[in-house]
Amino acid sequence: MEDKVYNWLVKKGNILIQKNGDCIALKLNYENGDCCLLTSSDTHEIIELLTNISKQIWEDPDYERKPYTNQLHKKTENEYCWEIEDSQLLLKYNDTEDVIEIKCKGNNSLNLEINYAVEIIQILEHLSK
Repeated sequence: MEDKVYNWLVKKGNILIQKNGDCIALKLNYENGDCCLLTSSDTHEIIELLTNISKQIWEDPDYERKPYTNQLHKKTENEYCWEIEDSQLLLKYNDTEDVIEIKCKGNNSLNLEINYAVEIIQILEHLSK
């Protein structure tokens, strides 16, 4: 899994995911819009991939675990937001299209630490129900 780049063509846009040292590299590419749209099956595939890469990083004996001291995301109305590097990662459920919207404000390429990835997985699971 170390050298693989996963490229998902989702309902709208595509998402590239790969292991990058002790982080997960996430890159969002929009198609003529301002966000990627994930169907239920897209969401479950992304969750599975994030979980597998997170587990691989966590189980690496050289990985230096950082304690999870408090919630990393902020919630406003129906949107979840993470401040990562100099950007914001935003997730929300779109009732009109019955999909999850994912977008970045700032840089569309992010390196997610494990604690961020775990929260993102949990929120994706919550929104997909």
